[in-house]
Amino acid sequence: MLQIKTTAGEAVYETRGDIEAPTLILFHTLLADCSVYDGIIDRLAEHFCVTRFHFPGYGGSTGECNSIDDYADWTAAFFQALNLSAERKPISIFSNGFGGFVSLGLCLRHPELVSHLIIANSGGAFPEERKIPLHGMAQKVRNDGISAVLDIAMSRMFPDLFRKENPEIISERKNKLLTADPQQFAKACEALSKLDYLSQVNKISCEVDIIAGMQDETTPPSMSNALYEKIDQANYHEIKDSGHCPQIQQPEKLLSLISRIL
Repeated sequence: MLQIKTTAGEAVYETRGDIEAPTLILFHTLLADCSVYDGIIDRLAEHFCVTRFHFPGYGGSTGECNSIDDYADWTAAFFQALNLSAERKPISIFSNGFGGFVSLGLCLRHPELVSHLIIANSGGAFPEERKIPLHGMAQKVRNDGISAVLDIAMSRMFPDLFRKENPEIISERKNKLLTADPQQFAKACEALSKLDYLSQVNKISCEVDIIAGMQDETTPPSMSNALYEKIDQANYHEIKDSGHCPQIQQPEKLLSLISRIL
């Protein structure tokens, strides 16, 4: 992984693929760092110049982020440090979960940086009843560290059957999440609980494709549908046998879908 200084902090990232190929940037979820893309990044790099990065609090990236707007501005500073906008190539984004909320903020606050958004298992706002687990996780990690929410995080990432059949994946994901900064993780949970982009997303002007994992209990299909209804130019897709992280649970189906979209 490489490290670059931006106007908003330090960003840890890597880029794979032909620099002349179309640009694709991968945004990770709250419950994982950018290693969540380990299984598909090389396949994507066959067709795209792919960059993945860690948000602040993960993998050594740093920055003062207390709201999703802050994360969006941090990401814009990262893009600018890489001179992505100066290359004058269209910039496509694939975002997942927490990264999806940040990508919406990026589209709203820095529209010149995004040409096409693919947003998976996310939304524009959490319903009130779904904010309760976010508050609970924030409190747990502040009191007892990341280890206190590992089982909760895995249950939110993957359906029960997948967890039972893939203990090695679950162990790896837990070990990766353990390296996250507890204080920043708590801030991210609280930022999600306060967010409401639904009243603004109709202003998004880039191409948008929304993907719903039909087994996702963290950001369920109803949240993807609510987002889809607010963005006139959006297209909607479903992956029926996937939870929150299709890049791990259904990588072939996700790769096929990205290929068709882009």
